[in-house]
Amino acid sequence: MNIVSILITLAGIIAILALYVISKLSQQKQPKNKVIIIPKIHNDQGRLMSSVLGDFSAADGSTPPPIAEPKEVEEEFVEERQIVLFIAAVDDTGIDGNMIPSVLKKHNLQFGEMDIYHYLMNTDQEKDVSIFRIANGVTPWTLVPNQLTNYVTPGLSIIMQLPSATNDHAAMELFISHAQGIAIDLGAQLKNARQQNFSDMDKEELMASVS
Repeated sequence: MNIVSILITLAGIIAILALYVISKLSQQKQPKNKVIIIPKIHNDQGRLMSSVLGDFSAADGSTPPPIAEPKEVEEEFVEERQIVLFIAAVDDTGIDGNMIPSVLKKHNLQFGEMDIYHYLMNTDQEKDVSIFRIANGVTPWTLVPNQLTNYVTPGLSIIMQLPSATNDHAAMELFISHAQGIAIDLGAQLKNARQQNFSDMDKEELMASVS
C-alpha cells in the first residue's frame, strides 16, 4: 500500500470518529423528555385520592367530567297501623261472659298482659309474641276469667298491630279467620272498624292492604 492510500484511509477513520463525536455532543445539547410525576393526593381522612376525580387534572392536563355524587340511602319508612274489628252481641242481651274463656281458648288465645287475651306465636327472633289480642268492648277493657262468671258484655274488640312480628299477610289471615270463628262460637256478629257487619269486601280490602 503506497503512502497516498494510507493517508486516504486515515482521513476516512478520522472523519468517522469526528462524526461520532459531533453526534454525541449534539444529543447532549438536546433537552431531555420531561418526566411528569403525578403527586399522591390524600383526603382529610388520609385516604389516597385518584386523579379521576373531577376536581383534579389528569396527567395529560385534561379534566375528566365530574362524577355524580352518590345518592343518600333513604331509610325505608314502615307505616305502623292498628287494625280493629268488633265482635258485637246480636241484641240487648249481650254476650255471655261464661262462654268467653272457653271460646277464646278454643281459638288458641291465652290470658296474659294487660289482663286481656293474646294470640301468641313463636318467631325466629322472639318466643311468644302477641300477633293479635282481644279485649272487652267496654271499660275497663279487661277480660279476667274469674270476673266473667255471670257477666254480660255488649261486645269484644279484636286488635292487631302492623307491622306484625311475623309475615303480615299470614298474620292478617289468622286475624280474620279467628275473628270470624270467635264471633260464630259466641253467637255474635263480626263488625268492621265502622261498626258495620264485616263483609267479604272488608276481608278483601284488609288482605290487599298487606299484599
